[in-house]
Amino acid sequence: MSRSLFWKVTVPFAALLLVGMGVLGAYLVQSSSSTQLAQLRDRLTSEAKLISEASAPGFAAPVDPAQLNALARNTGIEADARVTLIALDGTVLGDSWEDPATMENHSTRPEVRAALESGVGESTRYSTTVGENLMYVAVPVASRGNTVGIARVAVSVASVESAINRARWTILAAMAVAAVVVILAAALIARMITRPVRQMTHAAQRMSSGEIEQTIPVMTKDEVGQLGHAFNEMSRSVRDSLAAITAERSKLATVLASVADGLAMVDAEGKLALANPAVERLFGFKESAVLGQPVIRALRDDEIDEALRKCLSTGQQQTVQVSPASGRFLRVVVVPLERPYGALLVVQDLSEMRNLQTTRREFVANVSHELRTPLTAIKAIVETLQDGAIDDRQVAADFLAKIDAEVDGMSQMVSELIELSRIESGGVELRLEPVDLNDVARRVIARLSPQADRAKVSLYAQLADDIPLVPADPDRIEQVLVNIVHNAIKFTTAGGKATIATGSGPDTVSLAVTDTGIGISNDDLPHIFERFFKADRSRSSGGTGLGLAIAKHTVQAHGGSIQVSSIEGQGSTFTFTLPLKAGKPQI
Repeated sequence: MSRSLFWKVTVPFAALLLVGMGVLGAYLVQSSSSTQLAQLRDRLTSEAKLISEASAPGFAAPVDPAQLNALARNTGIEADARVTLIALDGTVLGDSWEDPATMENHSTRPEVRAALESGVGESTRYSTTVGENLMYVAVPVASRGNTVGIARVAVSVASVESAINRARWTILAAMAVAAVVVILAAALIARMITRPVRQMTHAAQRMSSGEIEQTIPVMTKDEVGQLGHAFNEMSRSVRDSLAAITAERSKLATVLASVADGLAMVDAEGKLALANPAVERLFGFKESAVLGQPVIRALRDDEIDEALRKCLSTGQQQTVQVSPASGRFLRVVVVPLERPYGALLVVQDLSEMRNLQTTRREFVANVSHELRTPLTAIKAIVETLQDGAIDDRQVAADFLAKIDAEVDGMSQMVSELIELSRIESGGVELRLEPVDLNDVARRVIARLSPQADRAKVSLYAQLADDIPLVPADPDRIEQVLVNIVHNAIKFTTAGGKATIATGSGPDTVSLAVTDTGIGISNDDLPHIFERFFKADRSRSSGGTGLGLAIAKHTVQAHGGSIQVSSIEGQGSTFTFTLPLKAGKPQI
């Protein structure tokens, strides 16, 4: 652009100056030519008048042609010009260059006629006599107040033309030199004028390439200087605006990245214009890969695409519930936006809520089932007693013992439910202190040995030496181990064994219980830590199904983890680890 502007300024300016110089040169040439011819004409006129006065006596009667011819020759030599004396009838009486007798009549010569009519005649023409261009000036010859002849003086104009040519070439040479100077001056001036524009152009190009902080030096106070000031102000304004926009964009990006719900904005044509990380995660795509493409290519759901089309066509909010390939349960709200935008898709992940609802229903069903069985048994016993069994003291005492056992079972279940709820909600305050897991294992073995003996199951301990102390609540960790070992004894056939082993790693200590029992099927294994889940349905009356759930949440409350591995028919191994430093609860 700067080059174009440079030539736009330089060429017209130089052309204007060259035209002006051309006109001036032509005027000077013409003026010089006219001046020299006028000077020559004046000189010839003066000489012609002098010759007229000198030749007047020679025209007195009787006219002596020889005398006049001699006078013409003599004066011609003195004037360095051609002198011709002509009678009134046009007869040449004397001539300084030619023989008058051989010359034709001159009465028709324009200068002769003009001299007789106005007193002075002038003509420039080609002379056939001498074969060159001559300037003729003729004046009347007067004697006693009467015109008696014509005196004419002529000189060659070759010298004048040569002088005019020399002047013309001098002027042309001067014009050529001046033209070069003018063009250079025009280019210099144009470059000086366009320099700020070039600087602004280069600065604007750098700004367009991302180099926002651009200013140009301002050297003048004229319009160009004002333009430079305006450019610098614009640059600062753009820089400040861009910084503000960048800050706002950063805030928006932070908000969008932090929002748990998925957000996607589409244009009026249904093409993706923006997507936050949440919606990318929920539908498994990358914004950069599908930006500017139809939304269905990113979300791959016909129901959402149909809701979007209805929203764009009707301008009304649409809501759909979908389950994409990820298996999650989503609610998608399509909100219309003002043009030029299309719509905003708000994707809410209701999977956890749905799971909670499912869990709540299952929990209510499980509690109902677990309570219905003992209540049914109690009601049956009461009805039996009412029917007369109460009169039989032995039968009545037996029934009352069964009622007491059922009530104890329900009380235990309620207590365990309360305990589990407190642990899950974080309402349990752990009393952490350095704990030796070897001591915990020994206490549990001593506590459950009578039960193991009754079931004819052997309890063994494989305790690691120098195991580090771990920060834990000793009573709750002991209860976890009791629940696991109790299950190991319960699900191990007579003659089997259960082994408690401790160990340590770089950052954790571990405790594992391995039995040779019936094991857990692959179908039941993922659910073993769920509430009320009982792997052996045939022996479901032997417990509430809450022990392992309590164990899992207790371990997680300590920042640890619990796992199980099992082979059906061969036994199971439950292992939980605790961090050597008090860990963050994992509930």
